[in-house]
Amino acid sequence: MSDVIDISRDRDTGEITQFTVFENGQPELKNASAENLLLYDPEEVLPFDNGMAGFIQGSDALILSESDPEIMVAPTSDEYCYILRVDGNTIETTADYAETILVGIKEAALNQNYSPLQQAYDNIIAEQVRRDLINVLHKTFDDQDRIDITSSGWLIDDFYLVDWNASMYAKTDNPDEVDVIRRGSGVVEADRSYEFVELRMNRDIEPVKVSINGNIYRLSEREMLFLSKVNWLLDRRHYHPDQPFWKFADKRASVDWKTGEPIEEDDDTDQPDMDSFSL
Repeated sequence: MSDVIDISRDRDTGEITQFTVFENGQPELKNASAENLLLYDPEEVLPFDNGMAGFIQGSDALILSESDPEIMVAPTSDEYCYILRVDGNTIETTADYAETILVGIKEAALNQNYSPLQQAYDNIIAEQVRRDLINVLHKTFDDQDRIDITSSGWLIDDFYLVDWNASMYAKTDNPDEVDVIRRGSGVVEADRSYEFVELRMNRDIEPVKVSINGNIYRLSEREMLFLSKVNWLLDRRHYHPDQPFWKFADKRASVDWKTGEPIEEDDDTDQPDMDSFSL
């Protein structure tokens, strides 16, 4: 473990703002991010005997509480995305929740306060579909070879993304990617993502129960909306029979841009030059 040789604090609050570690024979200044505070533990207060390197580097799970509530956090193969288990229910977090999860881990470890992680779980459940459940249903689609499961959601025909919030985007307008705009002499972050097509339900969504490995799950309204949008995209030219629109939009998808049919690997169909096109 690296040695912390100096700590700087905010004069008013006393909180750590940065610290210096002696690592690989050289001093290195670290900012007091949630990740660095867990990894280096500059105040030596965390109760993890072997440190947090295994968790931060993506190999070790953390059991923070075994009951009332049961809380477990584990890394995933996607950077800054975690598995969060609360009272037997498991979800995957997205990268924008990374700071919340890391701060919650520290609060749970130091103060046995699990409410930040519980609140994060509740927020994600309200905002997103259950990825583990939805991904199991992938095999129920006849056209599953046209669907790729990604960290952002399901990608249809290599271009249309239905994200975990059940919103529909073009691949080139991924809402997880930061947009910046110029303001005055600098630039600021901005959300310039718009749904590719906005679908509205004209009737109430009836609850549906599915059986998986002998267990019964009740799909939420958002999960039903997710699956409906995937189904709509797979047969989009039927549901929205505007052929000129799809001939243009599908030029970036892995389908024949004239017919909308999936392209076979050995298909020699000429594809248009897209250098001058932008959706």
